Amino acid sequence: MRLRLGVVAALLLTFASEPQVSLGAAAAGTVRAAYCYGYMSPSHVDSLAAHGFTRAIVHTISDSIDARSVTEFRGFALRSAATGLEFVPEWLFQSDSRLALRPAARRYTWGRGTIEAAVPCPLDSVYWQRAVFDAADSVLAAVPGVARVAVDLELYRDSRHHYDAGPCRCAACLSEYLVATPALAGRDPSRLGGLAGWEESRVAAFLRPMLRQFARRHPGVRLEVFDLDLDSFVHRALGRALARTAVPTTDYTERTYSTGSGSLQAARDRLRSIGLAATPLVGGLWLKRYSPAALVVAMHAIEHAADGVFLFTTYSLVVDASKLTGGYALQGDARDYWNALGSDSP
Repeated sequence: MRLRLGVVAALLLTFASEPQVSLGAAAAGTVRAAYCYGYMSPSHVDSLAAHGFTRAIVHTISDSIDARSVTEFRGFALRSAATGLEFVPEWLFQSDSRLALRPAARRYTWGRGTIEAAVPCPLDSVYWQRAVFDAADSVLAAVPGVARVAVDLELYRDSRHHYDAGPCRCAACLSEYLVATPALAGRDPSRLGGLAGWEESRVAAFLRPMLRQFARRHPGVRLEVFDLDLDSFVHRALGRALARTAVPTTDYTERTYSTGSGSLQAARDRLRSIGLAATPLVGGLWLKRYSPAALVVAMHAIEHAADGVFLFTTYSLVVDASKLTGGYALQGDARDYWNALGSDSP
């Protein structure tokens, strides 16, 4: 079933600010990725492959990389290999079980003493080691041959989505800042503007040897990041450490969820500012925001302006519509979305 020409023409007028390109399968070398969940059936990959997708980003909802997530990843890896899709295992930085092993005082504290009890202190290097590098080691040992892994630094509990409220002011961070900056003796470090820059440098400094070790253990494997283009001191530090160590990465940006391709230049500018001008940029689209026909136009606009597009989340395309709520609800029938994604012309 093909999209009617009149419908697409009207939509192109609606999206006049988007680059107008032909509809159809992704251009050679362009990433068309689907974000899906590990608990879904690996057979979902078959539908993705049949509708022009080239990559499956599989997110585990497990608190950490455990037996369940490993089993899920293996299933998707096997099915992806059979269909020709590239499989990308992905997990969250935030983890209750990992956090429980760290000192209770090392929690993200911002402003005048707001403590995010579920969020690790961003200067806790041991937490970073376990959350990113040990997790990657576990995945790559369990699923040999994976060429890229992805981590999402988004925080899902307490009041912040990212480390975007400024530098951490927990007692450990302030104490270390004072020790490292003798000229501050007798002053309140939480009131000084230099704290953010110092913390950014500290995070980048301890990430560099971890990244070099990752490269030695897993030569050529890409360590990819969701929202690497965010302007928080943590994201800047990670980006600069990736640039300094030359560990290959990709930025999956979610800023396109609400603005489409119009925000891609800002993402590229941010990557360039931290030394990652050549880093591939894949723009995301949130399915619930688009009708089937509008989705196709928006996808191709992003593919035209970036290195690819990913859809969040294709879970919505395989679940009974009556069970979809909130962020998963669609504006149309799932069959119309699949038809639109699989169309090779208007």
